[in-house]
Amino acid sequence: MDVRGKTIVLVGRFDGLRQDEAQRRLEELGARVTGSVTSRTDLVFVDSLHYNEGRKLQEARRRSIPIFDDQALRDVLADEDVDHDGARAGALSDLADLRARLLKLEREQGITEDHRAATREVREKEGALLRHPHSHQAEINDYALSPCGRYLATGTLTGDGYGGTLQIWEVLTGRCVNVTGIEGGVGRPGYERSIQWSADSRRIGLAYNTDRIGVFDPFSPFLGSVTLAECLITDGATRPVAWALAPDGRRVFVNSGTPGEVGGCIVPLDSGELHWTTRDAPPAHPYLLAGRLREDLRTAQRDAHREVTLRADGWVRWSRDGTRLQAQGASRGHAEAFVVDVSSGQVSWLAGVGALAAWSPDDRLLVHVDEGLHFLDAVTGKPTGAGTGHSGVSALQWGMRGEVPRLAAMVAGSNASGARPGVLIYDEDRFRYRLDVTPVEEGMVYADSWAWAPSGDAGAWLTADGRVEVWSLEGDEPQRLRTVEVPPETGVLLWGADDVLVAMSPTTLRFLRAGSGETVGDFTCFHHPRVPKPLGDNYWFFERKHFAPDDGTWCAVFEEGVVIAPDGRGRESWDEVLAWTVDERLAWPVRWGELDVVPDARSAGRALGDAPDGQWLRDYWDSIR
Repeated sequence: MDVRGKTIVLVGRFDGLRQDEAQRRLEELGARVTGSVTSRTDLVFVDSLHYNEGRKLQEARRRSIPIFDDQALRDVLADEDVDHDGARAGALSDLADLRARLLKLEREQGITEDHRAATREVREKEGALLRHPHSHQAEINDYALSPCGRYLATGTLTGDGYGGTLQIWEVLTGRCVNVTGIEGGVGRPGYERSIQWSADSRRIGLAYNTDRIGVFDPFSPFLGSVTLAECLITDGATRPVAWALAPDGRRVFVNSGTPGEVGGCIVPLDSGELHWTTRDAPPAHPYLLAGRLREDLRTAQRDAHREVTLRADGWVRWSRDGTRLQAQGASRGHAEAFVVDVSSGQVSWLAGVGALAAWSPDDRLLVHVDEGLHFLDAVTGKPTGAGTGHSGVSALQWGMRGEVPRLAAMVAGSNASGARPGVLIYDEDRFRYRLDVTPVEEGMVYADSWAWAPSGDAGAWLTADGRVEVWSLEGDEPQRLRTVEVPPETGVLLWGADDVLVAMSPTTLRFLRAGSGETVGDFTCFHHPRVPKPLGDNYWFFERKHFAPDDGTWCAVFEEGVVIAPDGRGRESWDEVLAWTVDERLAWPVRWGELDVVPDARSAGRALGDAPDGQWLRDYWDSIR
């Protein structure tokens, strides 16, 4: 957060930091610290103990001045932003290379002593923890593939006492590597993009708990809902609003109620909490967008809606360099696309578009559907050429092949235009060829029915009869390479790094190798067996250890390497379900090491030895019901 030139008021006693010391350091950063809240105050820092106390805070709320907590203050005053992940990333890269070499050795010779020795070392030196994949206790509500393609995030609205659950999956292995409880749940049904990653795949933004937007560490080992930063600025909205996490993961655009002609605000999201309402903020507040459209963007038609704020109430995203917002909305009575310059908050251009539109990943093009496909220059808003004659398009999905953006325009079967169904492939705005794929019913085709390979030279298509067709798109003619079976309820197809496809539904996840069709992970979530849990229902801290691999059995897993399996499942059956996880981001095969599989809580207490859970189970196992 940049505080240069800002007028700041400090409220309360900050633990371990005197106000005079905080004032001195803020002034060294170019801020001005005063003792009273006035019209010139830019922001307030308050310690958590005094958040609801005092006239200064009452005045700040009355004037709609942003209020940050003590964690945000400490982040501003930090001497340096030390990157502790650099050395750790190198160690994990070495571990991933070792895993690849051992997989190759296993294919050649089977599991050897080298595999067992490496696993012992990973458990002892890296602190690997045994993890199960069945933490979602409701249907998957939203999902997002990380920009690096190595991780998938899935979220649920409801679950255990924390609310919902965020799970992180390593795409290469198809295994869950982290679980975080999310207070109030992730998003709401029917609202897209509740989960968004930063460009470096190190921070993850969530719309959660109805009206909050926060940034989390997707690889944090803590089980509870702990944010790196969060903002409450929608004044009690009952549903998620349109929002977008900046590429750096430290700013966020929010479509909140504002007094200007261009709706929304951009707020810092470095750390700590921000409490603010835009409703009564002065028009020139630095977080708000433009109070008035540029004169050259005003027309008689648009001025007919002059009492209606231009809002990004549809799709909104940041450009890759973080300098522009690319948005769509229909707040003024018709579908519009527009670009906002972040530094000034002013709209650069706006244009009427069809209801279906999509921005290219390189920020150069916007395509929309209006009785055919039309391409606009995303920098100027001007058409790049005449519209195409292709009609009946019901979904759009961009990819990249090197420096060239590639578009898949999907035409459903029985479309209203009577167009021939299939997938139309464009390089930039030039038609390349048509894929004659299995027709699907109208209304079933949407953007994630198609997945581009990260290289852009292949694509995969989800058909209506529960299959995936993989196509080569690098020659003069497209070629169907293979057909892969997926669960019939699958509705989402993603293509991650390492040539792995992810087929999803609200209750299923299947990870497949695109090159061979081999399944590397296959899970059905949300089982509810009507049998007793092995650790009972009396103790909430055991709840997360329970999981149901199917509809007939409850099992329990302990991070130290003990599994309770009342139905007598053997050690060999767990490799397709469990994984040793390192640093909450790398999965290590269970089959390469020792695993204690026991039938009940008493046996688990003995197997856990001196571990805290072992002692607890031995002392209190009689009370488990």
